[in-house]
Amino acid sequence: MVNVLSWWMVVLLGMGIVFVGLSLLVLLCNVLRLLFSKVEAKPEAQPVLAPAVAAPAVEALPDRKRLLAIAAAAIAESEGSEASGFRIVSFTRRKNS
Repeated sequence: MVNVLSWWMVVLLGMGIVFVGLSLLVLLCNVLRLLFSKVEAKPEAQPVLAPAVAAPAVEALPDRKRLLAIAAAAIAESEGSEASGFRIVSFTRRKNS
């Protein structure tokens, strides 16, 4: 006697297997997130200490206009347009890490 599954039983089995597989994948992701996530402990109440030395004032750039012209020219060259079309609103110098 041949046992043949009807089409709706195949659909239900397929959907059930996919549902179980996705549920296991979600469970695995949650477990891995808990294992590998950094636990941020709240710091105890530590007194805020005043800085011993005041932070140095922002250094003035000696040739600011020249530096801005160089930056505008570099941007214009990379975009393939004219530097006269740029207006640099702010320019801050980053400290090297």
